[in-house]
Amino acid sequence: MAVTTTATNTCTTLEDVDVECTHCGVRMTSHLGSGKQIRYFHCPSCSRWMSSVYSTDVFRGDTKMRARKPLGAEESSGFRGVKDRLDSWLRSLDARNPFTTLGISPDVSDHALRERYLYLARHHHPDHGGSAEEMRRINEAYEKVLSEREMRRTYLRVRSLPAGS
Repeated sequence: MAVTTTATNTCTTLEDVDVECTHCGVRMTSHLGSGKQIRYFHCPSCSRWMSSVYSTDVFRGDTKMRARKPLGAEESSGFRGVKDRLDSWLRSLDARNPFTTLGISPDVSDHALRERYLYLARHHHPDHGGSAEEMRRINEAYEKVLSEREMRRTYLRVRSLPAGS
């Protein structure tokens, strides 16, 4: 709990605690006043207000409010773990995206696609100092894009046929 001392009195800004409304159990929002010495707390559910001007005893003894420790590293580590797993999953999706692997956009022409593939093949071919694994990824991505485009052309060709053909 941070304490700010002024010439006339001592005000507690309560920077290291969250305040919970005991009436409705909701975490109260807080902000510093214009003088940066008083912290105001507001319950968004029942619209109750609390000020840090109360002495610590009054604040603790108030039946409508209670202080609680803010979320520490142990509570946020669960969130951090979920975030890390999500980031890892998104990176794996990018790695499997053939357009990302080839470094092109999906709307590129067939000619530009072939040029990009040949460029990457020249630079990453194992006979020219590249890695076999990287060359395999480039080949798989190129084949996947070509097969998707061929399936799309077949679909459009079949769809354009007259009914009953």
